[in-house]
Amino acid sequence: MSAPDAQGASDKYCAYCSDSDGNLKSREEAVSGLAAFLDARQKVGVAESRKRAKRYLTAMPAWAHKADE
Repeated sequence: MSAPDAQGASDKYCAYCSDSDGNLKSREEAVSGLAAFLDARQKVGVAESRKRAKRYLTAMPAWAHKADE
């Protein structure tokens, strides 16, 4: 990870996509967390933030194969 605060409990996933044990969070947890972050920054509303979060996560290796879930 390039940012020290993004380092998760394991080297496999970042702190935002993993739990305190380093395991990958559920897709819903990742979408919800990212959507809340996006809405706080971009003020586009919950529905649009969730849409953007889902699209963003499809570019991440851990989530790319889960794009249709």
